[in-house]
Amino acid sequence: MSVETPTGTDATYADAVTVLATALDELGARIYRDVHVESSYLHLPEDSKLTDTLTEFSAYTDECLTVLDNPIVVRALAAARTQQQKA
Repeated sequence: MSVETPTGTDATYADAVTVLATALDELGARIYRDVHVESSYLHLPEDSKLTDTLTEFSAYTDECLTVLDNPIVVRALAAARTQQQKA
């Protein structure tokens, strides 16, 4: 899938990327806090279906959150910060 990268001067693009990245980051934080298998608040029985399901879900969460480290996303967020500072 080809993705066009709008210019860094497109305020709507920068705002949208910032909103989406923030939402994904907050969702990840909530998952880590409440249901990730590494959460200190979660006590799971060993060898249960729930443990297996949450382990798979946690791994999928970790995989999805790597998008926040994608160079395209990092550049877009940096451009958004630059635009905000200029405004």
